Amino acid sequence: MILETFGRTNRRTFLTGLALLGGTAMAGGMPGLAFGKDGDYKFAFANIQENGELFKQLGDGFEEAAKKVKISLSRYNNNGDGVTTTNNARLMVQEQPDIIFEYNSVEGIGPALQRTFSQANIPFVAVNIPVPGGHWFNLVNKDLGIDAAKVVVAAAQGRGWTKDNTTVLIVQASFAGVEVNDCVRYFYIQAAQMLGMEAVAPEAITATTTTISPTGVQVDGKATLEDTYRTVKNVLQTIPQDRHVLLFAVNDDSAIGAWRAITESGRTENALIAGLGGSVAALKELRTNPQWVGEGSIFMTHWGQYLLAMGVAIKNGVTPPALTKSPQAVITKEDVDKYYDAAGKVKLLPPLVPENQYLADTGILQKFGNVSGL
Repeated sequence: MILETFGRTNRRTFLTGLALLGGTAMAGGMPGLAFGKDGDYKFAFANIQENGELFKQLGDGFEEAAKKVKISLSRYNNNGDGVTTTNNARLMVQEQPDIIFEYNSVEGIGPALQRTFSQANIPFVAVNIPVPGGHWFNLVNKDLGIDAAKVVVAAAQGRGWTKDNTTVLIVQASFAGVEVNDCVRYFYIQAAQMLGMEAVAPEAITATTTTISPTGVQVDGKATLEDTYRTVKNVLQTIPQDRHVLLFAVNDDSAIGAWRAITESGRTENALIAGLGGSVAALKELRTNPQWVGEGSIFMTHWGQYLLAMGVAIKNGVTPPALTKSPQAVITKEDVDKYYDAAGKVKLLPPLVPENQYLADTGILQKFGNVSGL
Protein backbone atom coordinates (compact mmCIF):
# COMPACT_ATOMS: atom_id res chain seq x y z
CA MET A 1 0.00 0.00 0.00
CA ILE A 2 1.20 3.45 -0.63
CA LEU A 3 1.22 5.97 2.07
CA GLU A 4 3.72 8.49 0.92
CA THR A 5 3.40 11.45 -1.32
CA PHE A 6 6.36 11.48 -3.58
CA GLY A 7 7.14 14.70 -5.37
CA ARG A 8 3.95 16.61 -4.89
CA THR A 9 2.15 17.05 -1.65
CA ASN A 10 -1.03 15.29 -2.71
CA ARG A 11 0.73 12.25 -4.09
CA ARG A 12 0.75 9.34 -1.74
CA THR A 13 2.66 6.17 -1.96
CA PHE A 14 1.15 4.58 1.12
CA LEU A 15 0.63 2.79 1.75
CA THR A 16 4.18 2.55 0.96
CA GLY A 17 7.26 0.78 0.63
CA LEU A 18 7.66 -2.38 2.40
CA ALA A 19 8.40 -5.97 1.91
CA LEU A 20 11.59 -7.78 2.86
CA LEU A 21 10.19 -9.46 5.88
CA GLY A 22 12.65 -11.70 7.62
CA GLY A 23 14.76 -10.18 10.28
CA THR A 24 17.10 -10.79 13.12
CA ALA A 25 15.92 -11.29 16.64
CA MET A 26 16.19 -8.47 19.09
CA ALA A 27 19.07 -8.39 21.47
CA GLY A 28 17.05 -9.23 24.53
CA GLY A 29 14.28 -8.01 26.78
CA MET A 30 14.08 -4.87 28.82
CA PRO A 31 13.50 -5.76 32.46
CA GLY A 32 13.29 -2.97 34.98
CA LEU A 33 13.05 -0.03 32.57
CA ALA A 34 12.61 3.23 34.40
CA PHE A 35 9.93 4.81 32.26
CA GLY A 36 7.35 7.54 32.55
CA LYS A 37 9.17 10.45 34.16
CA ASP A 38 9.04 13.79 32.39
CA GLY A 39 12.13 14.32 30.29
CA ASP A 40 13.25 10.69 30.34
CA TYR A 41 13.06 10.50 26.54
CA LYS A 42 13.34 13.10 23.81
CA PHE A 43 12.29 12.12 20.28
CA ALA A 44 11.94 13.97 16.97
CA PHE A 45 9.60 13.07 14.11
CA ALA A 46 9.58 14.34 10.53
CA ASN A 47 6.27 13.46 8.85
CA ILE A 48 6.13 12.84 5.12
CA GLN A 49 3.56 15.62 4.76
CA GLU A 50 0.58 17.03 6.65
CA ASN A 51 -1.92 17.63 3.83
CA GLY A 52 -3.40 14.18 3.32
CA GLU A 53 -5.92 12.82 5.81
CA LEU A 54 -3.93 9.77 6.82
CA PHE A 55 -0.63 11.61 7.25
CA LYS A 56 -2.17 14.37 9.32
CA GLN A 57 -3.82 11.74 11.51
CA LEU A 58 -0.49 9.96 11.84
CA GLY A 59 1.22 13.12 13.07
CA ASP A 60 -1.60 14.04 15.43
CA GLY A 61 -1.78 10.53 16.82
CA PHE A 62 1.97 10.39 17.37
CA GLU A 63 1.90 13.69 19.21
CA GLU A 64 -1.08 12.70 21.38
CA ALA A 65 0.50 9.36 22.24
CA ALA A 66 3.75 11.03 23.27
CA LYS A 67 1.86 13.39 25.58
CA LYS A 68 0.00 10.47 27.14
CA VAL A 69 3.21 8.70 28.13
CA LYS A 70 5.12 11.92 28.87
CA ILE A 71 7.72 11.63 26.14
CA SER A 72 9.04 14.83 24.60
CA LEU A 73 8.35 14.84 20.84
CA SER A 74 9.14 17.54 18.29
CA ARG A 75 7.27 17.36 15.00
CA TYR A 76 8.34 18.43 11.51
CA ASN A 77 6.59 18.48 8.13
CA ASN A 78 8.68 17.23 5.20
CA ASN A 79 5.98 18.42 2.81
CA GLY A 80 6.89 15.68 0.33
CA ASP A 81 9.90 17.75 -0.72
CA GLY A 82 13.58 16.79 -0.80
CA VAL A 83 14.97 20.16 0.22
CA THR A 84 12.54 20.46 3.11
CA THR A 85 13.31 16.91 4.21
CA THR A 86 17.07 17.45 4.31
CA ASN A 87 16.64 20.80 6.09
CA ASN A 88 14.40 19.17 8.67
CA ALA A 89 17.00 16.46 9.22
CA ARG A 90 19.59 19.10 10.11
CA LEU A 91 17.13 20.87 12.41
CA MET A 92 16.31 17.64 14.22
CA VAL A 93 19.98 16.86 14.70
CA GLN A 94 20.49 20.27 16.31
CA GLU A 95 17.94 19.30 18.95
CA GLN A 96 20.06 16.27 19.92
CA PRO A 97 17.11 13.95 20.51
CA ASP A 98 17.54 10.38 21.72
CA ILE A 99 15.90 8.98 18.58
CA ILE A 100 14.86 10.46 15.23
CA PHE A 101 11.87 9.11 13.29
CA GLU A 102 12.19 9.93 9.58
CA TYR A 103 9.31 9.58 7.10
CA ASN A 104 10.89 10.47 3.77
CA SER A 105 9.22 10.14 0.36
CA VAL A 106 11.91 11.51 -1.96
CA GLU A 107 13.90 8.89 -3.81
CA GLY A 108 17.66 9.30 -3.75
CA ILE A 109 18.16 11.40 -0.61
CA GLY A 110 18.39 8.46 1.78
CA PRO A 111 22.21 8.43 1.85
CA ALA A 112 22.26 12.16 2.65
CA LEU A 113 19.85 11.61 5.54
CA GLN A 114 22.00 8.75 6.77
CA ARG A 115 25.11 10.95 6.79
CA THR A 116 23.32 13.70 8.71
CA PHE A 117 22.07 11.37 11.41
CA SER A 118 25.17 9.19 11.61
CA GLN A 119 27.57 12.12 11.88
CA ALA A 120 25.53 13.33 14.84
CA ASN A 121 25.60 9.80 16.30
CA ILE A 122 21.82 9.78 16.69
CA PRO A 123 19.94 6.50 16.12
CA PHE A 124 17.07 6.81 13.68
CA VAL A 125 14.01 4.90 12.54
CA ALA A 126 12.85 5.04 8.93
CA VAL A 127 9.07 5.03 8.73
CA ASN A 128 7.53 3.23 5.75
CA ILE A 129 10.39 3.93 3.34
CA PRO A 130 13.79 2.52 4.36
CA VAL A 131 16.77 4.81 4.86
CA PRO A 132 20.28 3.28 4.77
CA GLY A 133 21.70 2.65 8.22
CA GLY A 134 18.40 3.12 10.03
CA HIS A 135 15.97 0.84 11.78
CA TRP A 136 12.78 0.22 9.82
CA PHE A 137 9.08 0.37 10.70
CA ASN A 138 6.62 -0.53 7.99
CA LEU A 139 3.58 -2.47 6.88
CA VAL A 140 3.79 -5.61 4.75
CA ASN A 141 2.27 -4.87 1.36
CA LYS A 142 2.56 -8.39 0.02
CA ASP A 143 0.49 -9.81 2.87
CA LEU A 144 -2.12 -7.08 2.51
CA GLY A 145 -2.51 -7.85 -1.17
CA ILE A 146 -2.84 -11.59 -0.62
CA ASP A 147 -5.35 -11.20 2.21
CA ALA A 148 -7.39 -8.63 0.28
CA ALA A 149 -7.58 -10.97 -2.72
CA LYS A 150 -8.87 -13.77 -0.52
CA VAL A 151 -11.72 -11.56 0.67
CA VAL A 152 -12.63 -10.12 -2.74
CA VAL A 153 -12.41 -13.42 -4.64
CA ALA A 154 -14.50 -15.21 -2.02
CA ALA A 155 -17.18 -12.56 -2.49
CA ALA A 156 -16.94 -12.93 -6.27
CA GLN A 157 -17.20 -16.71 -6.13
CA GLY A 158 -20.19 -16.36 -3.84
CA ARG A 159 -21.86 -14.44 -6.66
CA GLY A 160 -20.98 -17.13 -9.19
CA TRP A 161 -18.28 -15.11 -10.94
CA THR A 162 -15.60 -17.14 -12.68
CA LYS A 163 -12.38 -16.70 -14.65
CA ASP A 164 -14.45 -16.77 -17.82
CA ASN A 165 -16.43 -13.62 -17.01
CA THR A 166 -14.14 -11.69 -14.65
CA THR A 167 -11.25 -9.25 -15.08
CA VAL A 168 -8.83 -8.29 -12.32
CA LEU A 169 -7.93 -4.58 -12.46
CA ILE A 170 -5.10 -3.38 -10.24
CA VAL A 171 -4.02 0.23 -9.75
CA GLN A 172 -0.32 0.74 -9.05
CA ALA A 173 1.79 3.81 -8.28
CA SER A 174 4.78 3.29 -10.56
CA PHE A 175 6.95 5.95 -8.94
CA ALA A 176 6.79 4.18 -5.58
CA GLY A 177 8.89 1.16 -6.50
CA VAL A 178 8.59 -2.60 -6.24
CA GLU A 179 7.90 -3.07 -2.53
CA VAL A 180 5.13 -0.52 -2.36
CA ASN A 181 3.39 -2.07 -5.33
CA ASP A 182 3.66 -5.59 -3.94
CA CYS A 183 0.17 -5.05 -2.55
CA VAL A 184 -1.47 -4.89 -5.98
CA ARG A 185 0.98 -7.30 -7.60
CA TYR A 186 0.22 -10.05 -5.11
CA PHE A 187 -3.48 -9.24 -5.21
CA TYR A 188 -3.50 -10.31 -8.84
CA ILE A 189 -1.33 -13.36 -8.18
CA GLN A 190 -3.59 -14.60 -5.37
CA ALA A 191 -6.80 -13.79 -7.26
CA ALA A 192 -5.54 -15.57 -10.37
CA GLN A 193 -4.66 -18.63 -8.33
CA MET A 194 -8.06 -18.77 -6.64
CA LEU A 195 -10.00 -18.22 -9.86
CA GLY A 196 -7.82 -20.39 -12.07
CA MET A 197 -6.67 -17.50 -14.26
CA GLU A 198 -3.34 -17.39 -16.05
CA ALA A 199 -0.54 -17.39 -13.48
CA VAL A 200 2.35 -14.96 -13.78
CA ALA A 201 5.52 -14.55 -11.73
CA PRO A 202 5.70 -11.50 -9.42
CA GLU A 203 8.64 -10.08 -11.34
CA ALA A 204 6.58 -10.18 -14.55
CA ILE A 205 4.31 -7.44 -13.21
CA THR A 206 6.51 -4.36 -13.46
CA ALA A 207 6.00 -0.61 -13.37
CA THR A 208 5.48 -0.63 -17.16
CA THR A 209 3.12 -3.62 -17.31
CA THR A 210 -0.39 -2.84 -18.55
CA THR A 211 -1.70 -6.19 -19.76
CA ILE A 212 -0.88 -8.82 -17.16
CA SER A 213 -2.85 -11.62 -18.80
CA PRO A 214 -6.06 -12.01 -20.84
CA THR A 215 -7.97 -11.40 -17.59
CA GLY A 216 -5.57 -9.08 -15.78
CA VAL A 217 -5.01 -5.36 -16.32
CA GLN A 218 -2.78 -2.84 -14.53
CA VAL A 219 -2.97 0.95 -14.65
CA ASP A 220 -0.94 3.65 -12.95
CA GLY A 221 -3.04 5.84 -10.67
CA LYS A 222 -0.08 7.62 -9.10
CA ALA A 223 -1.61 6.99 -5.67
CA THR A 224 -4.05 9.89 -6.01
CA LEU A 225 -7.81 10.01 -6.33
CA GLU A 226 -7.99 12.15 -9.45
CA ASP A 227 -5.20 10.41 -11.39
CA THR A 228 -6.72 7.03 -10.58
CA TYR A 229 -10.21 8.17 -11.58
CA ARG A 230 -8.98 9.29 -14.98
CA THR A 231 -6.87 6.24 -15.76
CA VAL A 232 -9.51 3.74 -14.59
CA LYS A 233 -12.22 5.59 -16.52
CA ASN A 234 -10.09 5.26 -19.65
CA VAL A 235 -9.19 1.60 -19.25
CA LEU A 236 -12.78 0.57 -18.51
CA GLN A 237 -13.58 1.47 -22.11
CA THR A 238 -11.36 -1.47 -23.17
CA ILE A 239 -13.08 -3.99 -20.88
CA PRO A 240 -16.40 -5.36 -22.17
CA GLN A 241 -19.35 -3.97 -20.22
CA ASP A 242 -20.68 -7.41 -19.33
CA ARG A 243 -17.48 -8.56 -17.61
CA HIS A 244 -17.18 -8.52 -13.85
CA VAL A 245 -14.30 -6.45 -12.44
CA LEU A 246 -12.28 -7.07 -9.27
CA LEU A 247 -10.51 -3.88 -8.15
CA PHE A 248 -7.59 -3.22 -5.86
CA ALA A 249 -5.36 -0.15 -5.54
CA VAL A 250 -2.32 0.99 -3.58
CA ASN A 251 -4.29 3.16 -1.15
CA ASP A 252 -7.73 4.45 -0.27
CA ASP A 253 -7.42 7.60 -2.33
CA SER A 254 -6.82 5.47 -5.41
CA ALA A 255 -9.57 3.04 -4.45
CA ILE A 256 -12.11 5.85 -4.08
CA GLY A 257 -11.05 7.32 -7.41
CA ALA A 258 -11.35 3.91 -9.07
CA TRP A 259 -14.80 3.37 -7.59
CA ARG A 260 -15.96 6.75 -8.85
CA ALA A 261 -14.98 5.66 -12.37
CA ILE A 262 -16.81 2.36 -11.91
CA THR A 263 -19.91 4.19 -10.72
CA GLU A 264 -19.93 6.68 -13.58
CA SER A 265 -19.54 3.86 -16.07
CA GLY A 266 -22.63 2.11 -14.72
CA ARG A 267 -20.71 -0.98 -13.59
CA THR A 268 -21.33 -1.02 -9.85
CA GLU A 269 -23.32 -4.26 -9.88
CA ASN A 270 -20.55 -5.94 -11.86
CA ALA A 271 -17.62 -4.83 -9.70
CA LEU A 272 -16.15 -5.65 -6.31
CA ILE A 273 -13.44 -3.71 -4.51
CA ALA A 274 -11.32 -3.68 -1.36
CA GLY A 275 -9.69 -0.53 -0.06
CA LEU A 276 -6.30 -0.13 1.54
CA GLY A 277 -5.53 2.27 4.35
CA GLY A 278 -8.43 2.31 6.78
CA SER A 279 -9.40 5.92 6.07
CA VAL A 280 -12.69 7.27 7.39
CA ALA A 281 -14.07 7.58 3.86
CA ALA A 282 -13.14 3.98 2.99
CA LEU A 283 -14.55 2.59 6.23
CA LYS A 284 -17.83 4.30 5.40
CA GLU A 285 -17.78 2.56 2.02
CA LEU A 286 -17.12 -0.78 3.71
CA ARG A 287 -20.12 -0.30 5.96
CA THR A 288 -22.56 1.10 3.40
CA ASN A 289 -21.48 -0.02 -0.08
CA PRO A 290 -22.40 -3.68 -0.76
CA GLN A 291 -19.67 -3.94 -3.43
CA TRP A 292 -16.88 -2.67 -1.13
CA VAL A 293 -16.20 -5.99 0.56
CA GLY A 294 -12.89 -5.50 2.36
CA GLU A 295 -10.54 -2.87 3.75
CA GLY A 296 -6.87 -3.39 4.35
CA SER A 297 -6.22 -1.39 7.48
CA ILE A 298 -2.80 -0.40 8.66
CA PHE A 299 -4.14 1.52 11.66
CA MET A 300 -1.89 4.41 10.72
CA THR A 301 -3.48 6.77 13.22
CA HIS A 302 -1.94 4.61 15.96
CA TRP A 303 1.53 4.08 14.56
CA GLY A 304 2.81 6.62 17.05
CA GLN A 305 2.41 4.36 20.05
CA TYR A 306 4.38 1.60 18.33
CA LEU A 307 7.09 4.04 17.30
CA LEU A 308 7.33 5.35 20.86
CA ALA A 309 7.79 1.80 22.14
CA MET A 310 10.37 1.18 19.43
CA GLY A 311 12.26 4.34 20.36
CA VAL A 312 12.29 3.45 24.05
CA ALA A 313 13.58 -0.03 23.23
CA ILE A 314 16.38 1.31 21.03
CA LYS A 315 17.35 3.90 23.62
CA ASN A 316 17.66 1.10 26.16
CA GLY A 317 19.96 -1.03 24.05
CA VAL A 318 17.58 -3.35 22.22
CA THR A 319 18.39 -4.17 18.60
CA PRO A 320 15.08 -4.39 16.70
CA PRO A 321 14.49 -6.96 13.96
CA ALA A 322 15.29 -5.93 10.41
CA LEU A 323 11.67 -4.86 10.02
CA THR A 324 9.36 -3.88 12.84
CA LYS A 325 5.93 -4.51 11.38
CA SER A 326 3.15 -2.00 11.80
CA PRO A 327 -0.27 -3.32 12.86
CA GLN A 328 -2.35 -4.44 9.90
CA ALA A 329 -5.38 -6.52 8.98
CA VAL A 330 -7.82 -6.89 6.11
CA ILE A 331 -11.18 -6.32 7.73
CA THR A 332 -14.63 -7.13 6.38
CA LYS A 333 -18.20 -6.09 6.92
CA GLU A 334 -18.45 -8.82 9.54
CA ASP A 335 -15.63 -7.61 11.81
CA VAL A 336 -15.28 -3.88 11.07
CA ASP A 337 -17.11 -3.02 14.30
CA LYS A 338 -14.54 -4.99 16.26
CA TYR A 339 -11.77 -2.66 15.18
CA TYR A 340 -13.52 0.67 14.48
CA ASP A 341 -16.40 2.61 15.95
CA ALA A 342 -19.10 4.23 13.82
CA ALA A 343 -17.05 7.43 13.47
CA GLY A 344 -14.07 5.53 12.06
CA LYS A 345 -11.99 5.71 15.23
CA VAL A 346 -9.90 2.71 16.23
CA LYS A 347 -11.33 0.61 19.04
CA LEU A 348 -8.89 -2.30 18.98
CA LEU A 349 -5.53 -3.08 17.39
CA PRO A 350 -4.43 -6.54 16.19
CA PRO A 351 -2.16 -8.69 18.39
CA LEU A 352 1.59 -8.18 18.10
CA VAL A 353 3.34 -10.52 15.71
CA PRO A 354 5.99 -12.63 17.49
CA GLU A 355 8.97 -10.59 16.26
CA ASN A 356 7.39 -7.44 17.67
CA GLN A 357 7.18 -8.77 21.20
CA TYR A 358 10.11 -6.55 22.15
CA LEU A 359 7.72 -3.60 21.90
CA ALA A 360 5.58 -5.05 24.68
CA ASP A 361 8.66 -5.46 26.84
CA THR A 362 8.96 -1.67 27.09
CA GLY A 363 5.58 -1.37 28.80
CA ILE A 364 4.62 1.51 26.51
CA LEU A 365 1.86 -0.23 24.56
CA GLN A 366 0.15 -1.41 27.72
CA LYS A 367 -0.39 2.21 28.73
CA PHE A 368 -2.85 2.63 25.84
CA GLY A 369 -4.89 -0.49 26.57
CA ASN A 370 -5.88 -1.03 22.94
CA VAL A 371 -3.60 -3.80 21.62
CA SER A 372 -5.28 -7.18 21.54
CA GLY A 373 -3.58 -9.59 23.95
CA LEU A 374 -1.77 -6.93 26.00
